[in-house]
Amino acid sequence: MLTMLLMPVDAFALNKQQQLFKKTYQLALKGDEKAVKSAQIQLPDYLLLHYLDYALLKAKIPQLPIKEIDAFKQAHPKSPLNKVLENLLVYELGKQGKWQAYLARYHDNKSSKTKHCWYLQARIATKKLKGLNQAIENTWMNGLSLPEACDSVFKWWEKQGQLTDKKLEKRIKLAFKVNNASTARYLASKMKKQPSWVKNAIKLMQAPSKTFTQSLQWADNMQNRELIYLKSKSLASKRPDYMHKMWAELKKHFQFSAKQAATVERTIALYAATDYLPFTIDAMNKLPPNYHDAQINAWKVRYYLYHKKWRKVYRTIKAMPDFQRNKDNWQYWLARSAAKIKKKDLARKIFARLAKKTNYYGFLAADHMHLPYQFCSNDIPAKPIKKLPIETQRAFELFALDMIYLARKEWMIGYRQLDLGQRRALAEIALQKGWYNKTAAIMAALDLRNNYPLRYPLGYKDEITKLATKYNLQPQWIMSIITQESAWQTDAISRADARGLMQLIHPTAERLSKKLKLNYQGKQQLHDADFNLQLGIFYQKELFARFNHPVLALASYNAGETKAHHWLQDFPTSPDMWAETIPYRETRDY
Repeated sequence: MLTMLLMPVDAFALNKQQQLFKKTYQLALKGDEKAVKSAQIQLPDYLLLHYLDYALLKAKIPQLPIKEIDAFKQAHPKSPLNKVLENLLVYELGKQGKWQAYLARYHDNKSSKTKHCWYLQARIATKKLKGLNQAIENTWMNGLSLPEACDSVFKWWEKQGQLTDKKLEKRIKLAFKVNNASTARYLASKMKKQPSWVKNAIKLMQAPSKTFTQSLQWADNMQNRELIYLKSKSLASKRPDYMHKMWAELKKHFQFSAKQAATVERTIALYAATDYLPFTIDAMNKLPPNYHDAQINAWKVRYYLYHKKWRKVYRTIKAMPDFQRNKDNWQYWLARSAAKIKKKDLARKIFARLAKKTNYYGFLAADHMHLPYQFCSNDIPAKPIKKLPIETQRAFELFALDMIYLARKEWMIGYRQLDLGQRRALAEIALQKGWYNKTAAIMAALDLRNNYPLRYPLGYKDEITKLATKYNLQPQWIMSIITQESAWQTDAISRADARGLMQLIHPTAERLSKKLKLNYQGKQQLHDADFNLQLGIFYQKELFARFNHPVLALASYNAGETKAHHWLQDFPTSPDMWAETIPYRETRDY
């Protein structure tokens, strides 16, 4: 029944209507009105016909088609395209300095610093000055560098006599907190008289190690103490070994508060723990009792695990507060450590309880007890949808056309109109249409994580099976990596600019393409599922050959080969121990 809910849309091969629309849409983006009129005659009832008008308006944005955009919005009041067009128009109005019109359409949500500064400029230009000085100061008072659009606004504000040394000092402190030396230097140059602490702050940002040594000659006043405290806390997370030694010297010279001292020492101890430095455990044990939080407790256990001190692992977990000790991961390690120190009955009891759970630690416990894994399925009935919301129909059509950005906008409007049972039905429809990311996302949102066929869809099965078999890899392994890396989102982009299904970065893609003799045309190509799979699966084959262990290959794929090689030096005979002691939380969870 579910397959009859939509007109047939093949997600993998475009029909004639779709081909004509897609070709015309690209022409419309170039302003080809003739092509659009021709397509409108040939596609009179097509679901996305108004998208051609949208594309034409987008092409006309530099001409400021205000009346046409307003007419489009009136004709399609619920369309997500309205907001896109409005944002483009507002940006162009600001860019062209059409301040009266800009003020009439701009909504001050401050999400864009450039547009917000244009708003302030528009108020200057139109003489809307009430409260303006304070509004500009609030924008200016920022530790980060601000866009060029703000420059003329700040110059006007300065001419009003608003810039004072006191305000400059305040902003320099903000710049120091985000380590923005260039902004701090610029601000300092505008001061009538620079206090010594300002010079010290800039030195600390530019050369912290050298300046720490010099600071032992500074006056122990509140400003210098605060600078040293903030920079020590920051550097402790990057160079804990150095800060462990330096902090001892700094404490002799500066009278830090108990809270400041404990905060820095906790940071040193925590980041030393991630590198398993020799002084780690002493540093953690010396912390004041109220700084022995869940994170410190966890790293004490990992430190002892790393050094195979099983009795201390056991005692540290037993000493945890109930809420932490009773979590599955620490119950597992409590059982493991109990078994190592001859508390076999306790270990078996905990393992047996954990083995009933459907998670990583439950599966590990089941292995220890030689029990089958427990798979529990929680679900709700799928409620038939007589007719999908028009927005959802458009979303599927846009997805088939590989216009995913716009598809998601339509999707959210349609999704909100469905009840829980209908959303459950929609997960199946999305699976049939090949929109695997939405299938998984719906099941996660409904908290139906144990409905395995839908929560973990087997996408691109033929392509993955073919490539995995070619390289002697398991298709399921590749699918699990995709689930974790991108959740089947072909246009996914990480903070590190890793892209596509298997989250490949540009240098890796370049190297692999050359090796496979593939024509690589740049980052955007990584959003092509077939191309991404070719590179990503071959890369997995390389990592398996290099590390000769699935756990190491997986860690390398997530954290990078350099880190994995470093961790390989300490790879124990027990992969569960090795995984638990990986310093990166993301890679551990992965």
